Amino acid sequence: MAASGAPLPRCDASGQSFYLTRYTGPAATGTPPTAILDLATAPATGAVAIAPIWSGAAAPTVSAREIGLTPPNPPLPAGASVAGGMGKDGYIYTMRAVDGDNNWYTSPAAGWGSAAGGGWRSHTRYYEMLRYGRNGVDNLGIVSGLGTYQTDPTDPSTLVSGAIDLRLGPNFNAADIDPVTGIMYLANFQTGGALNRVFKIDVTQTPPLYVGTLNLASNIPGAQSGDFAIDASGQWAYGIATTGNVITGTSVSYRFNLSSGAVETLAAVSPAPFNSPYGAAARLPNATDKLAFYGLGTRIMSIPAGTVGPSQSTAGATSGDAAACLPKLTATLVCTPDALVDAAGNISNCTVTLDQAAPAGGMAIALTPPAANPRYTSSCGSSIVVAAGQTTASCSITATPNTTPGDGDVTAALALATPAATDDYVLGTPSAAEVRIRNDDVDIPITPVVNLSCTPSSLVDAAGQVSTCIINLSEPAPAGGSSISLSPPPGSSRYTSSCTSPVLVAAGATQSNCTITATPNTVIGDGSVSALLQLLAGPGYTLGPDSQASVQVNDDDLPIDVGDAKRVPTLSAWALALMGMLLAAAGALFARKRHQG
Repeated sequence: MAASGAPLPRCDASGQSFYLTRYTGPAATGTPPTAILDLATAPATGAVAIAPIWSGAAAPTVSAREIGLTPPNPPLPAGASVAGGMGKDGYIYTMRAVDGDNNWYTSPAAGWGSAAGGGWRSHTRYYEMLRYGRNGVDNLGIVSGLGTYQTDPTDPSTLVSGAIDLRLGPNFNAADIDPVTGIMYLANFQTGGALNRVFKIDVTQTPPLYVGTLNLASNIPGAQSGDFAIDASGQWAYGIATTGNVITGTSVSYRFNLSSGAVETLAAVSPAPFNSPYGAAARLPNATDKLAFYGLGTRIMSIPAGTVGPSQSTAGATSGDAAACLPKLTATLVCTPDALVDAAGNISNCTVTLDQAAPAGGMAIALTPPAANPRYTSSCGSSIVVAAGQTTASCSITATPNTTPGDGDVTAALALATPAATDDYVLGTPSAAEVRIRNDDVDIPITPVVNLSCTPSSLVDAAGQVSTCIINLSEPAPAGGSSISLSPPPGSSRYTSSCTSPVLVAAGATQSNCTITATPNTVIGDGSVSALLQLLAGPGYTLGPDSQASVQVNDDDLPIDVGDAKRVPTLSAWALALMGMLLAAAGALFARKRHQG
């Protein structure tokens, strides 16, 4: 990994935070300057809080094209920088500092009178670009096409032309990166510099590439300016220009348009406490109408008016630069669809969305995955990575197919875990989702089969002769019971029947009974009759093979058979009279004898 490490931490959009680089000049020849990178947060009033990112005791090495100092040998590290801005990728890009760097810009290292033609020709630290990251600094090398330099100080034929030739002039002191295009705007807004030219650098190229010059419609106001900051829309760059000396001079805010080059003077700025240039400027993440300027303290500018608030105490340095702190990304979570059924192909896609493209290296978003459950599977783990340059990443919840009726519904809950304070994102709304897995295997009602039987199937027309007829279901009757239609036996004097239509089979039962009862009689020769009972088709059941039954009622009153018996003769009327007189005389004689005796 490069010395710069990962991109710089992002800031909560609710705070007035910016990156502040404070430079300390070298104590002696051969000692490199140091750069301290801090995250500065300005409250509404009061002192600015400083949170260190790193302290650059060891600065990046010089380009191979640079000449060495004598003494010391080998050459010094590259040192600090003086003007830059925050790139869209989360790194700060700055130009190398010269002022205070052991006077390297006037160093006769190659000998001003030597055949090499003077040290300035190969002294390229005017044009080298540095990149600041979370862990340190990278030297990206000479900016192609910006300045004149000689790759070999002993060979004039290696002289390379560029857009500018500063030689012994002052260094760049103002720069920022357009947050929309990612192009650096770089200027030399000080005495001896060009007050009406701004150079455009593509810092995404390796090495960085000069891509053009913005010629301003007029000079910026005042004798010189410190740093400037570009607004969030990428339309205007705002700065504070000074005139006169630190005691009697005045200051004024201004802006220039990045497209047309128009320059506008805005508002007077009261010196606080001296009339000195503000060496650092940066956008603030909490509001599009606020910029921070750093000099002897920090002051907040309101745009587009250009008015500047009071100075807030801030840690000092020999010189400084500032860059915007990119706001933290906002993550949200949505699962679509939010309901599945437990059948094949039922999948919910859960998408994490960032409000900005993920930076280099991507962004890992912590998740609280759904609990394990046999009713579903999930590809959503404890985190998901949004690839660099992308705004979304997805995982899925898949219903487990089954055909189990009545197994109910379950919920798969997925959420974005609460990020740490050091993470580069915050949670938006919604940050959690639930996917319902529903049971689609509804109990299929089984249609019962109905059969009929009557026992016994034969009666006689005597007392106590009853046949029981059973209406039987193959499955228990559902809630509310089953209503079975039937055709009862026809009316007859030979029997009675309790079988009427419909017959109700109670809920949970499988049968219902009715009866056919023979009518007792002693009529000889009245024959036999048949009582026919028949089931009829109806809703909620089907007829089985035994859908009718017949009960026979037989005549049991048969005539007496006399066979060969003789006829008994009868007496005529006169014979009966004679017999009567004889019986009467016999009776009288019997009575007389009893009396005499």
